[in-house]
Amino acid sequence: MTRQAGIVAQALLVVCLLAAGDALGQSCPALDENEKAALAAEHLFGGPPSPGAILIRRGYVTEYDATRRVPRWAAWHAAPEYLMPPKRKGRWARFRTDPDVANPVRKSHYNGLFAAFDLARGHIVPYFIAGGDRDGDGQDAEIETADNLPVEDIDDACTVFEVNYMSNIAPQLHGTFNGAGGLWYALETKVRKDIVGAGRPIHIIAGSVFGDAPVRKVGPNKDIHVPHMFYKILIGEAGAVAFLFTHEARIGPKGCAPDAALESCIVTVGDIEAVTGLDFFADLGDEAEALIEDTDGRAVWQTLLGQ
Repeated sequence: MTRQAGIVAQALLVVCLLAAGDALGQSCPALDENEKAALAAEHLFGGPPSPGAILIRRGYVTEYDATRRVPRWAAWHAAPEYLMPPKRKGRWARFRTDPDVANPVRKSHYNGLFAAFDLARGHIVPYFIAGGDRDGDGQDAEIETADNLPVEDIDDACTVFEVNYMSNIAPQLHGTFNGAGGLWYALETKVRKDIVGAGRPIHIIAGSVFGDAPVRKVGPNKDIHVPHMFYKILIGEAGAVAFLFTHEARIGPKGCAPDAALESCIVTVGDIEAVTGLDFFADLGDEAEALIEDTDGRAVWQTLLGQ
C-alpha cells in the first residue's frame, strides 16, 4: 500500500468511527507492551506510589479507585510541547466512557450535580496538557472541531480523548475550587502559564484523599464519592513541592482552607503520604527518596516560578 493510500484508508476508518458517536474515544489503537513501558517511564517519576493495578494512557498513568469511582492518583509529564491541545469544542470537549474500566462512570452520571450542589466534572490530569505530537510523526490531533471531519493523527487525538475519560474525573466544587478563583484552578493556571508555559517541564502527581469523615455520595446510584481533600505534587530539577487542599473536610492536621492563599497550601510530601497511605518516589531508593522529600517545598515553588 502506498503512503497516500494508507492516509486515505486511515481517514476513512476515522470517519466511520466518528459516525458511531462516542465509539472513536473507545476505539483508540491499543498500546503494545513496549509503548506502555515507554509511557510508564515518561510519566511515573520515581515509580507508582501504590501497588494497585494501573492504567497506562498516552498522556498519563493512573490508578482508578473502582469502589469510590474516582481516580486515586494520576501521574504525568508536563512538557511545553504538550501544551495547546485542540480547542475544547465538538468532539474535543466530549467526556468519554473509559472502555478499560468495569462498570464505568458515564458523563450522564454527573447530570444535575452542578445545579444542585455546584459539583463539576473535575479533571485530575488537566485538558491543557493533552496536546503535542506525542508519537513524533510530524502530525498532531487536528484542530478542526467538526465531528464529521477526520482527525490528523489518531494517536495524538487519543491523547485528548483519554484525558477526557470519566476515569480521570472526580466531583469538584466549582465555585470555590476548580472554577476561576478556586485553588485548584489557581494552581493549574500557574503550572500552565508560569512553569510549563515558560519552558520548564515538570512531573506531576495528583489525586484524591478520603478519611474517616462522612462521605458525600452522588450520582444516580449514590456511589460516586466526593473527595474530602485533593493533593498535587510538582517535581522539577530543584526538587518537589506538594500542595494539599481541603475540599469537603480536612483529614489530618494539614491542608489549606478554600479561601487560603495558594502558597499556604504547601505541605511536605510526607504529609500527603500520611493522609493517603501512598509512598511516593519509592523506586528512587531510600536516599534519593528522602532527599527529594526533604527539599524545602517553598524554595522549590519559587524556583519553578523562575523567581
